[in-house]
Amino acid sequence: MGHASNYIPALKYGHKIYPEDLAGMLGLPYVGSIFYVDPTAGSDSANSGNTQNDALATVSAAYDKCTTAKHDVVVIVPTGGTGRTTEATAITWAKRFTHLIGSCAPTSFSPRAGMNFTKTGAGTTPQFNITENGCIFKNLTFAQSVADSYIMAAMTGDYNYFEGCHFAGIQNETAGNSTSARSMVMTSASENTFVDCTFGVDTTLRTAANYNLEFVNHCARDIFRGCTFTQYVDADAPKHILACNTTLDRFVLFDGCLFINNNGTTGGSTVTDMMLNELNTNQGGNILMKDCMLVGFTGWGNYVTGIQIIGHSTNATIMTAYSTGVNPAA
Repeated sequence: MGHASNYIPALKYGHKIYPEDLAGMLGLPYVGSIFYVDPTAGSDSANSGNTQNDALATVSAAYDKCTTAKHDVVVIVPTGGTGRTTEATAITWAKRFTHLIGSCAPTSFSPRAGMNFTKTGAGTTPQFNITENGCIFKNLTFAQSVADSYIMAAMTGDYNYFEGCHFAGIQNETAGNSTSARSMVMTSASENTFVDCTFGVDTTLRTAANYNLEFVNHCARDIFRGCTFTQYVDADAPKHILACNTTLDRFVLFDGCLFINNNGTTGGSTVTDMMLNELNTNQGGNILMKDCMLVGFTGWGNYVTGIQIIGHSTNATIMTAYSTGVNPAA
């Protein structure tokens, strides 16, 4: 093996590789400018973000340098620690075709690249808010543990793609006791795809009627493939999904997803239903469940007519038996 500069004349004479030449390494056929963020060694005041050695410290600073619709990419390149930036302000991702990638192992739980939000007094204002279309997010942890901040992430954009992202919301006991707490809220957000993503945490007890994922106002054709929803609760009220009052349009699909309630952990409680939902006509559309599994719940939702699932046709069986995790007989 040899160095590329031995074989590529332009590199041999000191020329640099343009970002678009590296696009394939990011899984894209073309990119615009690339901005690098190193949570450990970066600097927003002294560095440009144009190379890893000159990396910025926050995603906020890198996002400010991006231009909408130019396919710019922000890459988090950690050199230590948790790999998460410290974001003192909320971020609104409002630039179309602008992507955020974590350079780390593609794990489902707590990828070692991402953002930790510390803004206090946020209330129900999301710490990370996606309002545009066509963006890619990969290998990222979105985290916060602020007592008076209840919503981790929100989205009104369409056609976005998430892979290997962990929305680690509701990590504070105060938030866990609030009915306003959410890991993700999707409002009129349609045709988004989530692959191998995780919603929620199983380290903070939740007590109030709060949710990892809420649909609001006609969300259509959103797809969740191989995703994990996890919670640790000491009451029957907390659930994974909220879908009420014309929140859907056509359908949303959960394909091969795990819905885990850690009732086997000390202090944990079994929960009656995994979701709070309505009749399909009141929901505005159907919730489709394909090859999914429940753990620590006794049923899928409070209205079976709002759910379409692979299983038996009777209400009792569809609610309590199909794909429920059980201890095998001896």
